[in-house]
Amino acid sequence: MLERMLFAKDRNIARRVYFWNLCAGLAVSFQSAVLLLVVKRAGGDFAGGVFVILYTVPQMLYALSAYSMREFQVSDVKGEYHFPQYYTSRLMTSFVMIAACLGYGLVRGFSGYRMAALLLLAAYRVIESIEDVYHGEFQKRGRLDAAALSVTLRVVLSTVVFCVVYVLSTDLVYASAGMTVSALVLFLLCNRAILGRFTDVQRGLATGRVGRLLFVCFPLFLGAILYNYLVNAPKYSIDRILGEEAQTVFNVLFLPVFIINAVCLPIAKPMVKQMGIWWNEKETGSFVKAVIRQGLIIVGISVVIIAGGYLLGCPVLGWVYGADLSTYPVTLAVFLCFGAVAALAAYLAIVLTIMRKQWCIITGYAIGYIVSLFVTDRFVRAKGIPGAGYAYGVVMAAVFVAFVIMTVLGVLFAGKKQEERTEEEHGLPE
Repeated sequence: MLERMLFAKDRNIARRVYFWNLCAGLAVSFQSAVLLLVVKRAGGDFAGGVFVILYTVPQMLYALSAYSMREFQVSDVKGEYHFPQYYTSRLMTSFVMIAACLGYGLVRGFSGYRMAALLLLAAYRVIESIEDVYHGEFQKRGRLDAAALSVTLRVVLSTVVFCVVYVLSTDLVYASAGMTVSALVLFLLCNRAILGRFTDVQRGLATGRVGRLLFVCFPLFLGAILYNYLVNAPKYSIDRILGEEAQTVFNVLFLPVFIINAVCLPIAKPMVKQMGIWWNEKETGSFVKAVIRQGLIIVGISVVIIAGGYLLGCPVLGWVYGADLSTYPVTLAVFLCFGAVAALAAYLAIVLTIMRKQWCIITGYAIGYIVSLFVTDRFVRAKGIPGAGYAYGVVMAAVFVAFVIMTVLGVLFAGKKQEERTEEEHGLPE
């Protein structure tokens, strides 16, 4: 039955890819909002602030486990590396992520209760990371739809389990344990069913070229770490300067920002393999057209979301979270504009990965990090909660501009090299 649901008799695969990829993106993005809502309503503002930090740390360190390797794996159309190498590297990075979460908790002096919740939430992220490497292989084989449906089922079930357990117990450890165990069960069931379709997938661990793969993808990993820091820097600043209750209010206002990513990036991901083929076969025209077309789609979707957020965002969020947000509609609209810029920057990071310009990604996020050091705390002290969002916008604008410049230069340089190669093959005209 599960296999029949995942593959649906192989009909309308393209439509299923976009639909389930969108559902997966929305489920992942709304998960933190739903969890925070339940914790805040059942446990109060203080519990909500504690949960935000415990949830955010593994979320940020997820970049350490995933190593930002998914787009590299899917666009590896030449088969330079194989599944056992991707899988083995993911196990190694996941172990390091757990150690990093443990170290963070020890440095912060977390109590046994907070440490247990932190490590359980980190284990949940490890399951997500291991699943991601399987789904990269499924996407290369044309079944992103089954992978995305699997993600949707896992996220929805684990979220429901967390909410039910927390409402009954108001205990973050029990709720986190329930979420992690349910995610593990769905991971094993769904991915076993999908693997049954691909009997030629190499299994087991790899001993060769794993270090080389980690080295090649290191710039992507470092870029992802910087990106996650930039996304969460306003939260850390609020935690230091304004306190936990302000943290909860900011997260309520900032949650819709991630809806843009959730809606827009699933449109780009199904094209990663085809764009990798175009880039490797030197079909620069088709590649550039795809980049521009998808960029315009992101802009168009963002405009609709920004308008809806301005008109309905604050009343809906205020009703859902029981907060007075009547003075924040313009602030929310500005936050959403920044979210659109961040979505475009994230898309260009995917494009640069396909182009194998990994070091450009580090450069762009490093520029954003430097800007963040100068503006985030200053803006929070000067403007409070709105200032945290404004700082995020300035930082993401700097990253976006850097990525645009690097993408354009990369395409122009590739075109020039192709022209020189053509002239060498055919001889210079007299």
